[in-house]
Formats: sequence, C-alpha cells, structure tokens
Amino acid sequence: MKLLAEISKDGKTFLRERRTLILLIAAPLIVLLVLAGVFGKPTAEKALPVSIGLCDQDRSEASALFVEAVSSHSNIIDYSTHSACADFVRLQVSQGSLSAAIIIPKGFQRGIAAGVSQNVTVFLDNSRVQISPSVEAFLKAAAQGTGQEIGSSFILSVWARLDNASAQLDSILMDVNASRVKALEIQESIGETHASLSAINFSTLTSQLDAANSTLDGSVDELQSAQSNLTLMQERVAAYNEELDTTESDLLSVRAMLQNVSDSIAIARAGVNCSEPASIAYCASLSSMNGSVASTLSEVDLRISRINATRASLMEINSTMEDFKENIADSLSGAEGVRARIASMYSFASSLEESREESLRTMVEINESAAQLVAKSDELESLILGSKAQINEITSRDALSVVAPIFMSSQNIFGSRTFFDFLLPSLVPLILMFVSLFLASTSLVREKNAMTLERVYVAQVPLWEYALTKITSYTVVLFPEVLLLLATASIAYGAFPLSDTNMLVFLASALVLLLFAFNALGIVIAAFSESEATAFLASLVIGLPLLFLSGILFPFEFMPAPIVLLGQATPLTPAITAMQSAILYATPNFFVFGTLIIYDIVLAVLAAGALYATKGRG
Repeated sequence: MKLLAEISKDGKTFLRERRTLILLIAAPLIVLLVLAGVFGKPTAEKALPVSIGLCDQDRSEASALFVEAVSSHSNIIDYSTHSACADFVRLQVSQGSLSAAIIIPKGFQRGIAAGVSQNVTVFLDNSRVQISPSVEAFLKAAAQGTGQEIGSSFILSVWARLDNASAQLDSILMDVNASRVKALEIQESIGETHASLSAINFSTLTSQLDAANSTLDGSVDELQSAQSNLTLMQERVAAYNEELDTTESDLLSVRAMLQNVSDSIAIARAGVNCSEPASIAYCASLSSMNGSVASTLSEVDLRISRINATRASLMEINSTMEDFKENIADSLSGAEGVRARIASMYSFASSLEESREESLRTMVEINESAAQLVAKSDELESLILGSKAQINEITSRDALSVVAPIFMSSQNIFGSRTFFDFLLPSLVPLILMFVSLFLASTSLVREKNAMTLERVYVAQVPLWEYALTKITSYTVVLFPEVLLLLATASIAYGAFPLSDTNMLVFLASALVLLLFAFNALGIVIAAFSESEATAFLASLVIGLPLLFLSGILFPFEFMPAPIVLLGQATPLTPAITAMQSAILYATPNFFVFGTLIIYDIVLAVLAAGALYATKGRG
C-alpha cells in the first residue's frame, strides 16, 4: 500500500507539472527526430567529397594517375603552381581550410621507373577526428590502387619481355637440338675414326721398314763389292794396256827391223841384175825373202792394228767401268739418302704411332665431351622447356592478380540501412538514463526542500525501505516513457515488429532494469544535492562520462584498454548491449539481465546508504 501510494503521489506530481510532462514526452521524441535527420544517410551512400590540397612537384604521368585516383572521391584543389606549394598547403591544413593535403615529390615517376618506392607526404587535419581516419584510409587506398595500376603496367612490360625471351628460347632450343644432332654425328665419326686408327698395325710397317733397311744394306754391300771389282778390273785393264804398249813397242821394233830388212833386200835386189841367170836364184831368194818380210810386216801391222783396237776397246771398257763406278757411287750416295729416309720413316712411324695414341686419347675425350654435350643438350632442352612452361604459366596470369592477389569485396549484412538505424538501440537507453537521472534527482531534492524527507525521518520509516520505494516508484512512473520510446522505435523507424511480444517484453525488461539502476543513482545524487540545479548539474557530470564510455560516440576499439574496461563496467553499457542484441542482431542476450540486476542491487544499497549518510543535515 505504501508503494502504491508513493507511485500515485509521484505520478500526480509529474502530471501537475505540465511543462515537465511535455518535456518528458516531447524531449525524447525531438531528440530521436533530430538524430534521425542527422544520421539518416544510408551507410552504403558515399559521403560528400572533402577538400584536399595538391602540391604536385613532379607533374608527370604517374603523378597525374595518382591525382586522378584521388580526385574520383574528393575535391582536389591544385596549388602546384604556387611558389613553395608544400609549405603553403601545410599552412592551409593547419588553418582548417583543407581537410588534407598531398605533396608529390619531384622525381616521382623517375623513381618509380627505377624501382625505388616513392613517399607521398600527406598532411591531415586530425582535429577532425570523425573524417581524418577515413581521409587517410581513402588516400592509402588511392595510393594502393595507383600502385596496382603502375605495377600492372610494369608487370605487363616484364611479361612482354618474358614472351620475347620465350621466343628466343625457341631459337636456342632449335640450336640445342642441332648441336645435339651434330654431337651425335661427331660421336659416330669419331667412333669410325677411332676404329680405323686402332686397326693400323705399326709393327707390320716397322717390319717392312726393317726389311727395306736390310735390303738396302745388302744392295749397298753389293754395290760396294761391284765398285771394288770394277776398280780391280780397271787395274787389270791398265796392266793389259801397259802390256799392249810393250807388245806394240816390240812389234814396232820388229817392224822397223823388218822394214830395214826389206829395205836391205830391196837394195840388194837393186844391186843385182836378176835377168842374169846367175842372179835369178839369188833374186828369187831375195824376192821370196822380201815376200816373207812383207808378209811379216803385214802380220806385224795387223798385230799393231789389233793392239790399237784392243787398246781402244780397253779404253771404252775403262770408260764404261768409270761410268759404272760413278753410277755405283751415285747409288751409294742415294742409298744413304734412302737410309736417311728410312730412318726418317722409322721416326715418322714412331711419331705417327705416338700421335695415333694421342689421337685415340683425344678422340676418347672428344667422344666423352660429345656425350656430355648430348647429355647437357638434353638437360638444357629440359631446362628450356621448363623455363618456357614457367614463363607461359607466369604470363598467362592476370597482371593485376600478381600485384594485388587479394581483392576485398564487402557486403553490408544489414543492407542500406541508415546510421540512425544502428544508433537507435543505443539512443533509447541513453535517453532513459538522462531522463531517470534528472527526474529522480530533481524530484527528491524538491521533496527535501518541501520537508517531505524530514517527515520520513521523523516517522522512523526505514530509509532502505524508503529508498527502495522511491526507486520503484520512479521506475513505474517512467515506464510509460519506456513504452513510448519502444513504440516510436518500432512504428516510426521500423526497429522491430511491435507484434513480436517476446521481443517487446525483452526490451521493456532491459529498460526497466536500466531505469531502476539510474533512478537509484539519481537518489544518490539527490541525497548530496541542496538544490535542483545542483542535482541537474551532478546528473550531467555523471551522465556525460557514461555517454562517452558507453561506446556510442567512440567505439571501444578506439579506446585505451583501461578505459574499455571502465566503459564496459558502467550500467549503461549492458542495457545498450541488450538493445543491440535484440534489435540489430535478433538474438536477445539474456545474460546482461544478470549484470543489470547486480547494478540495481548495488545502486539501491548505495541510495539507501546515501540517505543514511545525509540524515539530519539541514
């Protein structure tokens, strides 16, 4: 009965204050309406372009490509013609005239062509905390996109060179095949030559040379013997010639004597008259004697002529023997030359045999080299074919897939819903937090000033009971505000179907637990406040930090770790989590009820403690 009476009293108090009642109803709706307009743009819709200053110190095709990528989603203001444009755009950013500025260094394109990464300086106005990260991410994406385009062009040029190299490899492969065929032919030819050289029998040649040398020795011996015989014959011919000279001299002497005799006979005959008979016999004898002498003279002359003929024959024989001796001497001299040639042939045969062995070894080495050449040709062919396959595999790929093998395609799970649709589940608990803080704290202060709280002290009502009654009363009085906000969220903004009673009960329960907690906190504020203004300011001092710590304006991911723990430990955060889990994700999180109940208990105890602590203060 006390609780119902307190609820009735507080309700009538709120209803009597028309302006408070209007604000209680209108203020949350106005806040929702204004925020719906501010955050009503769909999340998938592009933001308005920001102004970005440009200082292009290179003015090249590469820098123009980068600027084009940036200008597609921003408003580029070109200050490149300005003297000291780098300092100028920095000044513009520092004065708030530009959201960001880009400085493209001189030699930008030349450095990229040389394979040196280029640094584009970006000045960001990071005082604009809402858009500065987005601008930075956008510029990085533009730089990445430009880099991908430049990289793709470079890779395409490299692949063109690789295709050219592949064509050259075809020519090299033909040469390799031709070399291999030639090497096989060389192997075959060397094999035949090796067999032919191996078949040469140098012992037969040496035996033939030995036989020729032996024959030459025999011929030389025979010639020398013939030469000696000819010399002996010449000596004999000389002796015969001397004997002929002696015989001729004797015959000439005999002829001279015979001639004298013939002359004497002729004189004697001339002195005798042979017509005389007495002289006839004498004359006949003289005639006979003269005939004999004449016959002897004829014989002697014949012998002399024969001797002369014999001498001439001997001279011819001697001349022939001289010719024979000269021929023999020439033959002996030629034999020495033949012997020298045979010796040279011996040396040549020995050298030829050594050369053959060396040639055979060389042929073996050449054959091995040719075999290695064939093997290396096979390896080179395999390598060339493998290289061509690798080149074909590389050049068959899209150049962009090499520069950027990973593309990210994002899909908004919640479609094209507005920012306000995502903010609404957080706004409802936030509005209720401020309403409950303001109402509970100011109402209790007003009762303190009206001496109502003094009457409670005098009536010896347990303060914990009074605190619990007031907290419950304020919660019940503000429950229509809960229903109003939930109905507005459902009907006006389509946050959830109002026909879903399970959802409605879950959301209303979470918000009631939130109201209970902050009503208790409002009583704590009122217990230590002397006026409504003080209570209002104290509510702001407590409520605003809770707003910033709740993750509504700044996500927990942007906060330091200790602040994140503090933010998650506030009573507002579980209520927001409950609203988001149900409205956004359609998976109500009942675990937060436990957290909210704990806060309700703790803050209710604090409220009672605050009343006990301030009891008796004037």
